[in-house]
Amino acid sequence: MIAMRVLEWIFLLSCLPVLLLPHLSLVRGRRWFSVSLALLPLLVGLLHIVLEGWRTQMIPLYALAALIVVRRMIGLRGKGSPRRSPNVFLTGGLVVAIVVSGLLPGWLLPVFALPEPSGPYPVGIVHRELVDRARGRRLMASIWYPAARSGPRAALTDSPDALAFGLASAYGLPEAAPVLQHLRYIKVAASQSVPPANDKTPFPVLVFSHGLVGTRIQNSATFQELASWGYVVAALDHTDAAAVTVFPDGEIRPFDLGRLGIRPNAVETATQVLLPIWVADQRAVYDALDAWAKDDPVFGGKLDLQRVGSFGHSFGGVTALEVCRVDDRCRAAVNLDGGFASSESVKAAIRPILLMTSTASKEIAKANQGWSRLMKQATGPAYWLELPGSDHYSFTILPLLSPALAPTGFDAYRGLRTVDTYLRAFFDLYLRGIPTPLLESASGKTDAPWPAN
Repeated sequence: MIAMRVLEWIFLLSCLPVLLLPHLSLVRGRRWFSVSLALLPLLVGLLHIVLEGWRTQMIPLYALAALIVVRRMIGLRGKGSPRRSPNVFLTGGLVVAIVVSGLLPGWLLPVFALPEPSGPYPVGIVHRELVDRARGRRLMASIWYPAARSGPRAALTDSPDALAFGLASAYGLPEAAPVLQHLRYIKVAASQSVPPANDKTPFPVLVFSHGLVGTRIQNSATFQELASWGYVVAALDHTDAAAVTVFPDGEIRPFDLGRLGIRPNAVETATQVLLPIWVADQRAVYDALDAWAKDDPVFGGKLDLQRVGSFGHSFGGVTALEVCRVDDRCRAAVNLDGGFASSESVKAAIRPILLMTSTASKEIAKANQGWSRLMKQATGPAYWLELPGSDHYSFTILPLLSPALAPTGFDAYRGLRTVDTYLRAFFDLYLRGIPTPLLESASGKTDAPWPAN
């Protein structure tokens, strides 16, 4: 699907008559009409930039539009000068260039919309810095919550430039002209700092960890969906292991495992060193929640700390399992396609767990060995689901960022709906005691994946 904004479409289309109408005899000699037509892309382009905002992916279209406007105005210069017939081949080439320069970015890097939450609550969001003084460690977290009312839609990120440069640096993309500059225009269904819902009972709480070189925004669609159904979700950046972390004082911390004492390419060391750090990070969020539940102006009296769960993607999923093993405050955990360094490193889960893996992960023998051992060793309820047709990043909003990042034939929106449905069913069952037929067919432990329909 080509996801261009309204004025981007109009801007592109306004360029075509400037090229094509000079070939029609009915407009020749009507100078006022020709001049007005030639200036139309300038007017629409200005409206697009002011109202929607420019983006780097459209620079070729902007340049071509300027070229054809200048070319046309030069052609209209001199009222009585002889006119040559327009070059059909040049016009055809420019038409193709205009269309491609507009449609290709609209398809490859769209200004996408997240799936709309399906629950009864409006959604609020706040961003907070957390300081673990015992470790001298700073963290950033976004807290999504059921709100009393809706407000203006918040941006996907409050630091679009830093995030764009951080992701570009982490993934080897051009930094000089960031291809992800358009992230600033993407909205979520949450509103910043609106009051929480005034329910008589407090809300269950979930804590989320991203994967290595991930960010706390990467599962935003899931966070707002869960919040719309009455969950408070705290998603954190694991500083120095996230793509980038931006603090309120302006400090920007890009991905740098060296700050954590990990050498480049030291995968085994990374696992051994990172897991305790990430577990401590999540537990620091748990501690903050304990404090907020007492007298926080937003969350005081709103958090049910007897119903707390952890979940995460990739290494964050492994972290969630470990947090729920070592911290009694965690009642249930979900691992989204998080593999273990080795099957020997798998420890028995003592609380309810849900493992959701990708179709692509079937090819990774080490991962499947670890997951099979996890299922066999679990002493509590354990479920293993597979997201059909997916790859590792299908559990995040990354496939929405570009269809080129999605597996062939995979519907990113349907995939997210499937993930969210089973996540909510699992946490509803083990944090709220709400029975669900979705998990009945796989009650207890299962040694093999079964598809989520």
